[in-house]
Amino acid sequence: MNWEQDDIFLSKWLNGELSEEERLAFESTEEGKEFIQLMKASKMIKPSIYDVESALSDLNRRIEANPKQVQKQFWLQTNFQLAVAASVALIVAVVYLFTLGDQDIQTGYSEQEIVLLPDGSEVKVNAASQLSYAADSWEENRSINLVGEAFFKVKKGSTFDVKTINGNVQVLGTSFNVRSRRNMLDVICYTGKVAVTAENTSKQLTPGQMIRIKDGEMIEFKVLDLGDEPTWTNGITTLENVDLPVVLDELNHVFGITVEYDGSLDHLSYTGAFPNQQVEAALKLVFEPLDIAYSFDPSSKELVIHGLNK
Repeated sequence: MNWEQDDIFLSKWLNGELSEEERLAFESTEEGKEFIQLMKASKMIKPSIYDVESALSDLNRRIEANPKQVQKQFWLQTNFQLAVAASVALIVAVVYLFTLGDQDIQTGYSEQEIVLLPDGSEVKVNAASQLSYAADSWEENRSINLVGEAFFKVKKGSTFDVKTINGNVQVLGTSFNVRSRRNMLDVICYTGKVAVTAENTSKQLTPGQMIRIKDGEMIEFKVLDLGDEPTWTNGITTLENVDLPVVLDELNHVFGITVEYDGSLDHLSYTGAFPNQQVEAALKLVFEPLDIAYSFDPSSKELVIHGLNK
């Protein structure tokens, strides 16, 4: 059995369509055990029951210990090996921008880009996001406008600003993740120090600290057990204590699906993780823990939310 070469293996496993021999063989592997953990974690809405971040950090460290060696002549090596059933590699474009003038980088659904800035700083841009900056004045003004999500590795130098509609992030040299979606801003500091300012909030973060700002107000501040980079850079979307509309947005950004939904379940909160290459597996990991009835058409990528299971 070579499950890594079967694009729909995970769906078969989740739907109970494997033979007993196939199921036992897969679940005895390290990848199978880890995916079982992810599925269990998604069914536990309270984060304290299962430490999702810790499990995913362990997964990242194992991936990094045996990275895929991909030789590129002009761009940086990036590891997108997904140990929990990656069967289709992420399409990642690496962009080098040394030309003058304004630069505008946009990613589509299911697309990520790696951008090397004029000073050597690196930005990994997540799906359905937009990044813009002025290259001709970069040395005097290291400032970026961001819509969506990106992970930054900033070279030391003058002040580096990331501006979003939900707040701004300022650093000198560090690595951090910024997610600005709807009316919410999440910032996680990986190395160095990060200053976050919004309408009614000002906070400095050190490694491992995370802040969530909603409508200009800080609603959460906590310390996380982090790996070297956010899980989405390795093909796993992780969400913690977010409302259903935020989850639906992420599913749309990652898979390009359209959603038919009346808003009646907006109060539901989700904590969990799902793989970015398996849409049907992701839907199960999101909706089964919340007991939501849904239907999905793979050909049209249309998702219909019917309500709670009766």
